[in-house]
Amino acid sequence: MNEKFGLYVERDFYVVSGLKSGRYLEAINAKNMVIKRRNGQKGQIWYFDQKSLTIKTRINNKSWDIASAGKTNNMQIWSTNSGWFQLFKYEDGHFINWTNKKALDAQQDTEANAVVVAAQDSDKDSQEWKVVYLDKSKEEKSDGFNEEYGFFGNRNFYIRSRMPMRRVMRCHGAGWIHLNRWVKNRKDQLFFFDEKTNTVRNGQWKTHAIERYSNGGHPYLRATSSISSRWW
Repeated sequence: MNEKFGLYVERDFYVVSGLKSGRYLEAINAKNMVIKRRNGQKGQIWYFDQKSLTIKTRINNKSWDIASAGKTNNMQIWSTNSGWFQLFKYEDGHFINWTNKKALDAQQDTEANAVVVAAQDSDKDSQEWKVVYLDKSKEEKSDGFNEEYGFFGNRNFYIRSRMPMRRVMRCHGAGWIHLNRWVKNRKDQLFFFDEKTNTVRNGQWKTHAIERYSNGGHPYLRATSSISSRWW
């Protein structure tokens, strides 16, 4: 633990917004810093580097950075130089820049909303953050009811049609989703909600999640192993 900066050294963590949705801080496009729902992507993993005294992303090991060498309020990840505009401490649930004393601010509770720095305001939930170390997050229970998505985590269920034949959804060959007659103990007819990626996965093909085909451009459902946790 680096007492001055309030973070454990070289220990991976998530940064969770204090806003209602509890979105995670994420680096996207190898540069931008935004808040997004938890999705299991590497861009949501951060660590404190003792050598540079900066917070870095596991994507490319670049550091938190106030853009334009601190002349703006925009946040990004950038090549590490340990300038004052890259030095942040974690104190009382807030990330504070060492020099200008501005706080990391999520601004508003919307998906992929850009993160900035702003004048400290203890009454703003958008400036509150929780650090969750990955080795601790794995210990958290994941089978409770997720009120936002309406599922119990990691519990098998069937998806049954209300049409007269009452058929159930089936993942056919780790690909297209069909309606078929229910068959006892058939794993490809079982599904479960994965709280890590916020997706519905198949009981037979556990690495595959349901998605709308063609990035949501078609109404057809299929199972995919390319899990992005996007809206589709």
